[in-house]
Amino acid sequence: MISVHSPEFTYEKNVEAVQRYVREHRITYPVALDNDFANWNRFGNHYWPAMYLINKKGIIRYVRVGEGGYAQTEGIIQQLLDEPAR
Repeated sequence: MISVHSPEFTYEKNVEAVQRYVREHRITYPVALDNDFANWNRFGNHYWPAMYLINKKGIIRYVRVGEGGYAQTEGIIQQLLDEPAR
């Protein structure tokens, strides 16, 4: 699991602020800062928030736009984790 933070507002580009947020919210997975929107653009993303679940073969298997759907997303994460690597 990784997270890519593409800042919506200028103040969200501050590395120290993002690090502080990660600590305060006890986020234990890596968070990449995408200030230039390189990853955002590669995914053709247009929304905050957006979640892309990618399987072990590198194929996008689920896209969630907006808040909510946490139980459904968790279920899909569990399914993807149970799939064989190859």
